[in-house]
Amino acid sequence: MSLTVKIGVALFLVLAAALSMTTMLNYLRFEQTLRTLLTQRINVISNETTQDLLAGIDLGLRLENMENLDAILDRRLGMSSEITRITVANCQGASIAQASKTPEENASPAAALENHTGSSWTNFGKQGVITGTTLRDSLGQCAGILTVTADSTDYFRKLDGAYAEMWKSAAIGMLAIIPVLGLLFILMRRRHRVFSELHEDIERALSGQKGTGTRHDKDALTESEMELIALYRELRDQLPHNAPLTNGDASSEKSK
Repeated sequence: MSLTVKIGVALFLVLAAALSMTTMLNYLRFEQTLRTLLTQRINVISNETTQDLLAGIDLGLRLENMENLDAILDRRLGMSSEITRITVANCQGASIAQASKTPEENASPAAALENHTGSSWTNFGKQGVITGTTLRDSLGQCAGILTVTADSTDYFRKLDGAYAEMWKSAAIGMLAIIPVLGLLFILMRRRHRVFSELHEDIERALSGQKGTGTRHDKDALTESEMELIALYRELRDQLPHNAPLTNGDASSEKSK
């Protein structure tokens, strides 16, 4: 493999790697932005519902004894089309009240509370985006747990669409690199041919033969390269053009 081909392959690999990393960073940035937007929408519902529940808890009421608990959850459920379920549970995860848009979603919240020990959390999954908040009384003791579930279908659909479009654009960009690399390959070969001819010419001059001519004059050269060639020709003209002595002639000359 010639030097020109090696350089061309190296350039293509570097550009392809840079384009791939840029595409992946853009995808991660898009995912983070989409995740933040969806989380903020859910947090609005969760925070307002939490304030309603804490108002009753501060009055000394237990969640099980709140008569308007179902009405609060139903009202908050209708505030956003993305929210599919709102659940209030005790500190052990047993459901106290629940509002959902479809009957099959009336499930126990215990599974959503597993491995979550903080005061609030958000979990993204195929079953939905679940945000949980621990409700505490005025003494800081756990009074219950509120979980808000949103539909994640649109979230993952947008991510899949963005992933496909970004990599499609990256593939088009890689294909667009090929003509540019082809042009660079041609230019590099022209310059490589020029200096290969100069090297051949200097070897012919040192052996006393005639030069190879000016076959490279029609190549596209920079000003510095033409100055280098002009300097070479000046040195080339100062070399002798007679054929070098053979070994026999050299021996006879020494005997004389």
